[in-house]
Amino acid sequence: MRILERETLRQFIPAFFFAIVILAFILLMDRLFLLADLLVRKGVPVKVVGEIALLSLPFVISISAPLGGLIGGVVTFGRMAQDNEVAAVRAAGIPAWRLFVPALLFGVILVPLMGAFNGFLLPESQHRVRSLLTDVARKRPALRLQERVFLDDFPGYMVYLGAMDERRSTVTNVVIFEQARGKRVPSFVTAPRGRIEYTPDGRYMILTLYDGEIHELVSNDNYRRLSFKEHIINVLADWELVRREREYRSEDEMLFSQLLSRVSEIKRDIDGLKLQLRAVDSERRPVEEREFRKDEIRTRLRYRNLEMVRFLTELQKRFSLAFSCLLFLFFGVPVGLLLRRGGIGTGFIVGLIFFAFYYVMLVGGEHFAENGRVTPFLGMWLPNLILVIPVVELMARAFFEFSFLDFILKKLKFLE
Repeated sequence: MRILERETLRQFIPAFFFAIVILAFILLMDRLFLLADLLVRKGVPVKVVGEIALLSLPFVISISAPLGGLIGGVVTFGRMAQDNEVAAVRAAGIPAWRLFVPALLFGVILVPLMGAFNGFLLPESQHRVRSLLTDVARKRPALRLQERVFLDDFPGYMVYLGAMDERRSTVTNVVIFEQARGKRVPSFVTAPRGRIEYTPDGRYMILTLYDGEIHELVSNDNYRRLSFKEHIINVLADWELVRREREYRSEDEMLFSQLLSRVSEIKRDIDGLKLQLRAVDSERRPVEEREFRKDEIRTRLRYRNLEMVRFLTELQKRFSLAFSCLLFLFFGVPVGLLLRRGGIGTGFIVGLIFFAFYYVMLVGGEHFAENGRVTPFLGMWLPNLILVIPVVELMARAFFEFSFLDFILKKLKFLE
């Protein structure tokens, strides 16, 4: 590698990784609040909190990598243009596109790496972090208490809390259905306020209710209402964090191999249903029974097709995001050369605006694909295809001092 290409790569790679680190920190802020809450107020061990943070990184990296290429391109080539290094290269008779070759090679290598990353490491981390958060939620009942939600996570009880002050361990507007053994109708407990405490050994959560009522149906024609000043309910608290392996995976938690296997399985089911639909007409049944059977098969076929679309959309989304690393790099480099500003602030502003536009199109394409308005391929690749037009225009302006837009406008003016 020549000195010019080596120097370009030496400036681009640190800018690329620095942008990823900053973006990862920004995108992790939302998860950091959750982690701080688990650590400080929920009593979850530091090791578990650190594991959750580590498992959250792949998702952040999958988004940060394309943006890192864009921002790195703007920062590196913008600074070179600002310091007149590009002008010096052109004055020496060296074409400006030679500066882009090292970054291009880096992007070409990055695309398959991100494809493998999005296909294997990312879904596995998504699966593990969700499993771990579910296990943490089971660790003790207090972690599952929520406001204005009926919770049936506690054996023998269904709990509703109007409001909860975790700092003071108080609750208000409490409603509890208490199902005793051998009773068909549960007791109905209400209280305007209460307090949550734990026994010294931590085995039980103590829910103390004040100034409430207990409503109980003793028999079919006998109803009893009891008023109390204080009523205590003891709930067994599972303080040990038990790690459970979840077999179920949603489509965004499946590895590439699992997605492809699932798609093949659904395709076989669809083919079988189509054969059944054709075979119904040859059956010796009344017309009404045949039509009912066909409607049933069509319903099953429709749901299997929707499931197929969902998995294909996820598959195409991962390929599209991996390819976007190269597209974002193609956008960032000419923007830096044309703006002639290499500050990190400029790079982040341009990158975030461009990514926001891209992400809106990606989400819209995913929505249209899952609703069957467009094919999964078109829905997930349309953002890339649309952005190819401005990318080609910017590359032509920056490296060859030629504008397709000006050329087309001149042709149209000439035809007039």
